[in-house]
Amino acid sequence: MPSHPRTPPFRSIQQHLHLHTFRLSSRLSIKAKRKSSSDASLTHKTLPPFSGHTNRKTEQALKGQALARLTTSSVLRSLFLGAFFSSPVLFTPAFTLLKKISTSPSYLWNPDKNPVLGAIVKPLVYDQFCAGTNPSETRAKISQIKHLGFSGVILSYGREGEIQESNSGSDITDPVASCGGDQDLELWKRGNLETLDMITTGDYLGIKMTGCGKSITNDLLQGNDPPKIFTHAIDALVERAKAQNCRIWVDAEQQAVQPTIDRWTVDLMRKYNRDGQAIFYNTHQAYLKASRDKLEHQLQLAHREGWTLAIKLVRGAYIENDIRERIHDTKAQTDESYNSIARDLLIGNIKGVPTGPNFPDMRLFLAGHNPDSVSQASNLVRTLQNQGTLKILPEFGQLQGMADQLGCELIQQGEDTLAQAVGAGTSPMAVPRVYKCLTWGSIQECMQFLVRRAVENRGATGAVKDAMPALAKELRRRLVNMKHNYPVPEPGCYAPAVTFFDPKPDKLDLPSQKKYFTYLSSTGLKGLVILGTNAETFLLNREERKSLRTTARQAIRTRH
Repeated sequence: MPSHPRTPPFRSIQQHLHLHTFRLSSRLSIKAKRKSSSDASLTHKTLPPFSGHTNRKTEQALKGQALARLTTSSVLRSLFLGAFFSSPVLFTPAFTLLKKISTSPSYLWNPDKNPVLGAIVKPLVYDQFCAGTNPSETRAKISQIKHLGFSGVILSYGREGEIQESNSGSDITDPVASCGGDQDLELWKRGNLETLDMITTGDYLGIKMTGCGKSITNDLLQGNDPPKIFTHAIDALVERAKAQNCRIWVDAEQQAVQPTIDRWTVDLMRKYNRDGQAIFYNTHQAYLKASRDKLEHQLQLAHREGWTLAIKLVRGAYIENDIRERIHDTKAQTDESYNSIARDLLIGNIKGVPTGPNFPDMRLFLAGHNPDSVSQASNLVRTLQNQGTLKILPEFGQLQGMADQLGCELIQQGEDTLAQAVGAGTSPMAVPRVYKCLTWGSIQECMQFLVRRAVENRGATGAVKDAMPALAKELRRRLVNMKHNYPVPEPGCYAPAVTFFDPKPDKLDLPSQKKYFTYLSSTGLKGLVILGTNAETFLLNREERKSLRTTARQAIRTRH
């Protein structure tokens, strides 16, 4: 059986990849037999289970690989803001300033109109947590996020309202000048349609109902049914989202309007989440004492009426504005609420609905920045997958600029899981998709969002401090690389190249390999990635890896 194709490469690429994988699997078995029993962990039977229990050295290596994905500007801003949020001397006056900017109608306090203020807020705060002020900036940020390995994004239009409670009633604050009535809703609709134009298949559109303006927010406050003009706007968003195979999640907001938001969203799920599809996701805030009751009620309702419940589980972000008595008394109680809800959904154990194989079909998005909660959930997913008892394959996500290293670690774990399965010759288990949540809009439109990010980071000071040593270590590594002038690959398309073997002696087939490299280098690719597919790095010895690199250089010469 020849080790290279008689026809040009890629004409029968599936055959070549099958041969490639077969040869590597064979080599894996041969090398395992040659090695002592201490190295037997390379064989399929003794591969470590995907339990998530790793030693300290493995965890540190995982963190290092994950942080290497981040841009240097992101690492620098994370270190700066980490020090900032950890210092009461710096945080208190700066937070007061952010609140002032978010609510003041004054020209001087508007960063969109005051260039000096905008020049301070945008690079230091806005760029860390937001996608862009216009479609061009936003598309560039989305491309950067997906290049890091994220499965997709949740993109939200930044406009939203804030409700100030007082003895005289509720006062609605609009972040930008209100046009009034139907014009506000039309502006909200156009902004969300423009948002949909910037995302692609599998992404999410995030919407905030208070962004529709004061008229709709008053309806939410009073518990009214949605007006027809709002329903027509939602229908337009759904039509576009379905055409693009995108989903819509409805963000949680302040408790003054949340009951009506829940009711409207349940009606939307009842209408659109049918036939095994989920267009709308509702947000559940675990820091609320009624969070489990709300989940049980909605899941029972969906099961009884025959539609699909889809939820985004978060801890909560309105502690500065919400009614304190409705929120758990301690952080430990909030942690237990979040973790227990995630656990019970993954194992299929919710009161009032069937358990086991008859557990209702639903969708789950686990949004969070707490490393312990994310680790517990991802470990449980792998354990239940191995047992064949996982009820829901969740998706994970974090806000842009918060716990960036956590999302990168989840991506790295998924890639390692797939690589281990390929190396062991087994079918890879399904890997949860990981997303980044982004908000776009003018600086002023995003100010309420930025204030909440400040509150969340301040409340998670411990986690912020814990992340800083690893970020500092990553920055030092990059500085050392710059000192030694390690070249950075130019942007472009790089193809992972398979490795050819001569079947009988089980050796590299370098003549065929050279022809293959030569062909790839003539197709317009920016470069080739060798020793990067199907685990060649640890299956080949040092001399074999060296000869493969030499062959690649001889084949491509100066073209790459």
